[in-house]
Amino acid sequence: MKNKKNIGVPHSLVIIVLVMLLATFLTYIIPAGEYVRVKNEAGQTMVDPASFQYGTQSPVNPLKILTYIYPGLSKASSIIFALLCAGGGLGIVLDTNALQGAAGSLSRKVKGKEWMVVTLIMIIFALICIPAGFNSWIPFSTVGLVMSAALGYDAIVGISMIMLGGAVGFSCGAMNLSNTGTAQAIAELPIFSGMGYRLFCMIPFLIVTILYVVKYAQRVKADPTKSYVYGLDLGLEQINTDHIPTFEKRHIPVAIVVSVCLIYMMYLGVLGKITLQMSGTLFLHMGFLAGIANRMSPNEMSKSFIKGAKGMASTSMMIGFAYGITQILGDGGIMDTIVYNLAKILNYVPRLFQAPVMFLMHIIINFFVTSGSGQAATTMPIMVPVADLVGMSRQTAVLAFNFGDGFCNFILPHAAATMGFVGAGNIPFTRWFKFAIRLFGIWVIIGCLLLMLAAVIGY
Repeated sequence: MKNKKNIGVPHSLVIIVLVMLLATFLTYIIPAGEYVRVKNEAGQTMVDPASFQYGTQSPVNPLKILTYIYPGLSKASSIIFALLCAGGGLGIVLDTNALQGAAGSLSRKVKGKEWMVVTLIMIIFALICIPAGFNSWIPFSTVGLVMSAALGYDAIVGISMIMLGGAVGFSCGAMNLSNTGTAQAIAELPIFSGMGYRLFCMIPFLIVTILYVVKYAQRVKADPTKSYVYGLDLGLEQINTDHIPTFEKRHIPVAIVVSVCLIYMMYLGVLGKITLQMSGTLFLHMGFLAGIANRMSPNEMSKSFIKGAKGMASTSMMIGFAYGITQILGDGGIMDTIVYNLAKILNYVPRLFQAPVMFLMHIIINFFVTSGSGQAATTMPIMVPVADLVGMSRQTAVLAFNFGDGFCNFILPHAAATMGFVGAGNIPFTRWFKFAIRLFGIWVIIGCLLLMLAAVIGY
């Protein structure tokens, strides 16, 4: 009998390259068009909603997609450098075994109630990401992976605790300056006005997200073969699931260093003052101070740092490739055309469903413009006049933008947040997509219902 060849799981980088090819294909079939952009009094680049004109087609040669990699890496440099610094710092922390020991001791104390740890971490990161930029928390993925291994869960649960908890806080946009702030400024609304309803929206989103992750975690713990990454070598050698150590007295100085750094970082996050540069720098301090506290020699710290930075190198490259997709679409001149035609559709939709349809439009647009502030500057000058014409409140239009820009990021292969977290766990994108797509469907249903409620109450 002939053995059938197993079809391998496509690497995340393969998926990104395929999307790059798709983007070049779209530049051939979607007409090029452009809005006139002007500077307002605050210095923001705005789109004149009445200025759209079709232009000369400028398709991108698919044979030249590799020329977009370096510009993509350059554009993503702030994220990449932060990840490399954080990876190096966490490499030192991991080699002290303090983090693994704390996770191991906690897992023994909560035995039978591991779901409580998952729930608590997700709530914490949902709250932290209310005012903060999301990409700054990618380095925490290592902490989630260690904790998940100690609790007996897989890498997907470890990533989800940090990523999906933060996704809710970020995507509801209660106090997000770059996304909500930009959109409200364009809509001529007071910054962060309407915050109460956006905070209320977090409750149903967070409940279903926690239930979704906990249910999956419990299924994996009961039967590891149910894991979406079962049987895959994720290369997480630093996380030894066969022997989880316990927290010892010698780990106390390291724990103090790590706790102070993390608390300070979270404090800055709550204030909305955390930046990628600051995040990377704090992880550097954390790593070297932890090494000193653990009495590691300079050579030992250097080796651990380099090993940790290497672990983030592949993730950094994938983010750079992903940014190249936006460059391709921009050079093809098709992003404005997509926005223009989607906005026209809204005039034919019944009033109760206009906000949900606007939400779905932003999901489509987000595939082409993954930057939240960039999408706000591109779409809100068009969506705000459309909302006025159809009788939708501007606050509701901003909320539709928040949902569409935010939640969609966590299933896109070219979104920095997705590739940062998933890449840190070496999880193939196809496996992550299988796990996350049903949750995204639930998010879409909840978002549509909340937007319909917003229209009914006159939000």
